[in-house]
Amino acid sequence: MNDAAMIRAFMGGLIDRAGGFDAAAAFIGARLGHEVSKGSISKRQSGQLDWPLIEIMALEDAVGDRCVRRWLSQSLPEVEEGVCLLRGAAVLARESGEAFEAVADLAAGTGCREKARKEVADLIVAGKSMAAILEGGAK
Repeated sequence: MNDAAMIRAFMGGLIDRAGGFDAAAAFIGARLGHEVSKGSISKRQSGQLDWPLIEIMALEDAVGDRCVRRWLSQSLPEVEEGVCLLRGAAVLARESGEAFEAVADLAAGTGCREKARKEVADLIVAGKSMAAILEGGAK
């Protein structure tokens, strides 16, 4: 799906949540301080006109959902890196918790050495993956 179609899909949801084309036009017009016609909204949704960013933002704010802005921000390199780091950290945290539990169970006499080895090996893989992310060698 190209960018314009994606924006129309998001805007279609916002228009529905606003209460239709008339309500969307009213919300946008109120935010911008001038009248916006239902026909313009309809033409933007049909692809005859592009959505101006200021109108996108006005309707997102009116509905309380910044879906287009969120989608657009995902293309920023610093956002991509942050998401990648958080995912890696989540995996690292999960694997370290599982490894700790398996080793603690083994120490308490209720665990299995093979399970502890497996969980520690998984932690090592997660650690190497995080190291690669931090070095910029993997995403």
